[in-house]
Amino acid sequence: MHSSTAERHARFRLLRERSPVHFDADIGGWCITRYDDVLTVLGIDSGDPEPLPKRVIAHAVKLARPVITLSTLEMLDADDCLFARSVAATAAEAFTLAHGVEAFAASALATTQAFLVNALRALRDHPGQAELLRTSPELARDATEELLRFDTPIPVAPARRTPHPVVLSGRTVEAGEVLVPVVAAANRCSVRFPGGDRLDLRRRPVGVLAACPTSTALARVTGEIALVRRLRAAAR
Repeated sequence: MHSSTAERHARFRLLRERSPVHFDADIGGWCITRYDDVLTVLGIDSGDPEPLPKRVIAHAVKLARPVITLSTLEMLDADDCLFARSVAATAAEAFTLAHGVEAFAASALATTQAFLVNALRALRDHPGQAELLRTSPELARDATEELLRFDTPIPVAPARRTPHPVVLSGRTVEAGEVLVPVVAAANRCSVRFPGGDRLDLRRRPVGVLAACPTSTALARVTGEIALVRRLRAAAR
């Protein structure tokens, strides 16, 4: 695993185990790292735009899918970095045009590009898993979900301020405090995902958390379309 990624997740694991509700003086708030706690915090209004309704997302994804497919095919000979950047930019533009809401454009681009970069790196670091996906394309959907879980593209969701006292991992955080939900840490929580630090494309994880569900929906469909083709092109 890439050293900086491994180091980041080692820190997250330490926080989950020893200080799951951790006050960070530099940010003036509480870092939350366990799955159930992060899920609770994500239920608090952040003040950011609300995710689009599922039917709107599904319609936009349907319209964007052919554009994503074409972009993927056009970029198969590019290096990983250019592939991720170009496919993500095309996907985000098509997705934004399809649902007509500019508020998610930047997030869609950032999330999709980060996901493709993370996923391709994880597959390079785990050649057995890459070969499994290359030879078993029917795993694409489950594999994409597992890759979203394993190295979450936007690791920290927008901070929330507690409207009332909230109990997290046995600690009461008073009203008016800042909570920072570390979704990348939660997605490796071994209570929710046994063996969470292990990449397993057959896992079929349920309940993977996201900083922005709208943008993650685009990253998800882009991964389902692009990753198998990318692996097959690399094996030529």
